[in-house]
Amino acid sequence: MTAAHAPRSALPRDFFCEHSASKSRVLVLLAYPDQPSSLQAVMTCKDALVAHHAALLLCLAARNGGLSAPQQSTAGKLLTALPDAPAASFRQALDQACAGVWPAVSPGFTCPSDDPFDWVQESDMEEALPVSAIRTPGDARLADMPGPVVRVVQLREFHVYDQAKALAAAAASGWEPIPQAELTKDDPHDLTGAVMFAAETTGDLPGTDCLNDTQDGQLLLSAQGDEVADWSAEPICVDFGPGWLLHRANHSGTALLTGSVLESEEEQPAFAALFALPAACDCEEEDCQKCDWTFTPRTAELLYSALVELADAAYDDAAELGDRPVTKDDDGVWGFFSRLPQVTWRQSKQWRSGLARACDGLAGDLKSGRWPRPVCTAQEMVLHLALGDAPEHLEAGDDSPHAALPTHRDDYDFDACSDFFFQDHDVLWLYDNKYSEGAGEPEDREPASVPPALHPDNWFQDFLNVPAGSLERGHRR
Repeated sequence: MTAAHAPRSALPRDFFCEHSASKSRVLVLLAYPDQPSSLQAVMTCKDALVAHHAALLLCLAARNGGLSAPQQSTAGKLLTALPDAPAASFRQALDQACAGVWPAVSPGFTCPSDDPFDWVQESDMEEALPVSAIRTPGDARLADMPGPVVRVVQLREFHVYDQAKALAAAAASGWEPIPQAELTKDDPHDLTGAVMFAAETTGDLPGTDCLNDTQDGQLLLSAQGDEVADWSAEPICVDFGPGWLLHRANHSGTALLTGSVLESEEEQPAFAALFALPAACDCEEEDCQKCDWTFTPRTAELLYSALVELADAAYDDAAELGDRPVTKDDDGVWGFFSRLPQVTWRQSKQWRSGLARACDGLAGDLKSGRWPRPVCTAQEMVLHLALGDAPEHLEAGDDSPHAALPTHRDDYDFDACSDFFFQDHDVLWLYDNKYSEGAGEPEDREPASVPPALHPDNWFQDFLNVPAGSLERGHRR
């Protein structure tokens, strides 16, 4: 190999942490136009957690072209915690990540036309190495893969409101239409190809609006008959469910059992069997286990209905609100997200869809006969909301299905649920006015910095002391 001149700039692709017993380093993965990618050190510090948060913030800055107000607050806190030298390096790295351009400080390398290793064939390498040493075998079945395989299916729909603008923008980014002979009268300019090109790269194409961006994720398991697509004997099919707008239009004004907007034909969980009541005991002795608090079928049914309704509201609001911030002037129009602490009001559509999924996860616990114990901060928040809403789902009358459930002295004891289901209630601190913008005196007061563990960007990190959530985390919309 021969050295080539160093490019004037590179593109930051990702950021990583490297930890040792005495220090931690943050590294950036740089991509060059015509050279191999390389790692470059960004900063070194003694605190591994600070390095981790610094790498996370740099990733967000590079991905989004900047940081949101809460993220800037977290960055300011890190800069205060760092010594002068690493703080200066981190500040410079943030500027470069936001700009999306990284100065190259070392020469790259290119392979000459007379590469002395060009006689080494890929097939020879595969024969010389065991399957476990090959990163991704191209023709292996699922059972032969050295690591786990996750299938992600994405559904995206784009409204092209300005075709000329969309075609010009795609062409400027490197897209080329299919040959003239392959074009159809329905799509004479290969508009479909232009939108697909954009969806596969940045996902952002001038002249278009994204109507739907939904994913379904699944961990493939050989034991349950899964197989990678290239070896699959059956077509790969994913059910994203019916259109939620049509569903809402068809079922508006129609409540099921406890007022939720589930489809009328959906079967309610058998809560009487899932949370069977213990034998009755009224001795009230201190050591009597039969007198302990019981999570009853009636309590479970109301809490389940509250979680389902919250999930529906969250999915609806996330789809309509998109990435726009919630403001005080909305007057609660976003029924779900305006109820959250103000520090969450500037989060993205993807983050908001994650809150809806958090509701689904807890409802799924109840549907499976498990107590709804949160596995992350997002689930803690939505469970607090659901426990507050649950009493409103109680129907009057003796002819309701809820009335057919067995009764118990602990029915509707949602205060006890709050005591038993949570490790702590720290997430409720975020409702304190000190974390809100413009609250208190003076009017232009800066809000207090949110503790890293409670920052909305970290709400979906699983707690380390509880079992992780389900591996199948697809959005149902």
